[in-house]
Amino acid sequence: MTQSNAMTLAADQMADAPPSPGPKLEQVLRKHKWLIMIGTLIGILIAVGLFLAFRKYDPLFRATVQFQVVPHPNNPLTSGQSQLIETSSSGVDLLMNSEINYIRSPQFLEQVVTLPAFQDSTWLAANKSDPAGELKKQLQLSPIPHSYNFNMSFLWHNPAEARTLVNAIANLYIQQVHDNEVQRLAGDSSAVNQDEQKLEQQVADLEASVETYRIANDIPGLIERRTVLATTLTDLNALKIHAEIAAEQARQDYLSLKKQASNNTLTLSPKMQITVDDNPTLLNLMSSLLDVRQSIAVSSKSYGENFGGTRALEIRKASIQRQIQREKNRLTARAKVEMLEEARNKMLGAEAMALDAVKRLKAEHQNISDLETALTKYEALKSSLSHAEKLLAQVTKQASLLNLDRASDMVHVRLTSLAVKPKRRAFPLISHFLIVGVIASLLLSLGLAYLVEVTNTKVNTPRDITGIMRLPLLGFIPDHADDPMLSGSPMTSVRTSPSSMTAESFRQIRGRLAACVTNKPLQTILVASFSPGGGATTVASNLAIGIALSELRVLLVDANFYRPNLSSVYKNIPEVGLTDVLAGNASLEDAVVQSPDLPTLFLIGGGSRERVPTELTEHRAFPELLEKLKSSYDMVIFDGAPLTFVSDSINLAARVDGVIAVLRAGMITRGTVTRIREQLRSVHANLLGLVLNATQAFSSGYFRQNYRAFFQYASAGKESRPRLTGK
Repeated sequence: MTQSNAMTLAADQMADAPPSPGPKLEQVLRKHKWLIMIGTLIGILIAVGLFLAFRKYDPLFRATVQFQVVPHPNNPLTSGQSQLIETSSSGVDLLMNSEINYIRSPQFLEQVVTLPAFQDSTWLAANKSDPAGELKKQLQLSPIPHSYNFNMSFLWHNPAEARTLVNAIANLYIQQVHDNEVQRLAGDSSAVNQDEQKLEQQVADLEASVETYRIANDIPGLIERRTVLATTLTDLNALKIHAEIAAEQARQDYLSLKKQASNNTLTLSPKMQITVDDNPTLLNLMSSLLDVRQSIAVSSKSYGENFGGTRALEIRKASIQRQIQREKNRLTARAKVEMLEEARNKMLGAEAMALDAVKRLKAEHQNISDLETALTKYEALKSSLSHAEKLLAQVTKQASLLNLDRASDMVHVRLTSLAVKPKRRAFPLISHFLIVGVIASLLLSLGLAYLVEVTNTKVNTPRDITGIMRLPLLGFIPDHADDPMLSGSPMTSVRTSPSSMTAESFRQIRGRLAACVTNKPLQTILVASFSPGGGATTVASNLAIGIALSELRVLLVDANFYRPNLSSVYKNIPEVGLTDVLAGNASLEDAVVQSPDLPTLFLIGGGSRERVPTELTEHRAFPELLEKLKSSYDMVIFDGAPLTFVSDSINLAARVDGVIAVLRAGMITRGTVTRIREQLRSVHANLLGLVLNATQAFSSGYFRQNYRAFFQYASAGKESRPRLTGK
């Protein structure tokens, strides 16, 4: 996007944007600073006047007394309780607030107003309707930070009476504090003595109970038995563990033998094997077998193996061997049964021993539990006795402290200083009145200035156009009175006063206008004001001169047929003009004249007024004439009639490439500008921007600073320019 396209898009967006909600505070301060300053000064004068009036007719004097809260550790927190107040700052603050609330209480204030000092005072005469309520309002009590003191002050018109009254209140309060303290100490002392007697009786009863229980239950013997039982319990625990291990081992052995017997894999133990082998019957059979074997050996050797006697002996030997085997089997089976029975008996015996150990251990636990219960009850009685003795000691100490307090006549609040006759007024104070006056008057002045700015809907500054109305601004022209460098006619200032701020403003407008050129160049421009005297002719003339100085052929057309002004500036403009050309009464060459001072600037007047068509732009010859002018000149600038009063300029705006609207500062309202903008939109006119004419340079702000900087810059340029001298 080119720079010109960007500027055109920004202008369209600004034109479509909603108006700003209101003026900025900075603008209000700058524009209405004198109103704000005068309003503030008036507020200060009013504050001073009020101060003088109050000082003369309604002054107030403050008389102050001071009290000290004594952080005495023996003072009970509340009356009738044995709890002691802490000496920390929180405890003192609590007591101080309690005393302040007591002074503010209606009961105390009702007693105050009955004092002789109040009965004879002018204060009571002025507050007869509700003296206690008024006294509560005027009596001020405030703690002093980081101390144990608090002040009580009283405001009244008579300084001597203020001192007398506040001292009377202080004396009554101190007397009541003393009486309440004496009464409280007496009540506390009586209550503490009663508590002491009760505790003494309780200690005596507990001592008797402890001794009776100790004798009845033989506490020393119980302690000794508990020691013995503890040792026995340890041994029984060890026995129980060993018995359970033995029973488990016997059970495993029995189950193992039983399983081997069922599987027929059971073997005799060495002991049972010896029992079987030593059986007498088996031994006799073994002896007989041995004899037979010896007889067989002798017979075989003597008579041979085939001898009948030898064979008979062999048969007998086989018979004996069968007997031996049967006996061994019988004895082995019986031994296995005995082994199982022995293992079972051993298991049952071990289990019986383990069960017996558990029963004995349980019995010993019960015995030691009974001992512990008896000893625990004894310890509880001793603990109750010890606690009662400690409470008795505390109450005895408290009774001694209370007796000391009663003997010393000590109170928890002291009167540290009585009030003296005040010499300075507490009200009014000039500083307070000045601060309030300055703040109030400043706020009111700001509000008034803001209201004036909000209600003023006339366009005065560039910000009214760009900031509030959101319209494009091509530039602003300073008021001629604010431009000391302007000489000659303002309508030709670009040529006659090129160093002036006015000429520079027109050059800036020309530069911004060039930036608004898009792909379609601007060849025809209408310059029209919103109202008569707005300065459209001045803008059109200087804009035409500025463009012509760029060596472009420019035609300046006077299209204001009601009040033509170009002929007053350019004297060589002929009487025939645009209306005559459109009517066919004169040729274009007869109506156009060249400026004598600028060859590239051409002029054409409005023509004869009696020949003005009803609607200039609706004339059948106007489009053809417009095309001819565009082909003959680089730029055609129309100086049109005011947009507000006649329709000629609105209709002409729809025919040209762009429209420059001129308004004079302080003459046109924002509503009028908005209405004309909508009319231009309705005919699809291209509003290039607005020019603010006759802008005032206020005593401060942007305009004054901008003008001053420009004049200094221009003057410095003139002084530094070398002078040419000739001989």
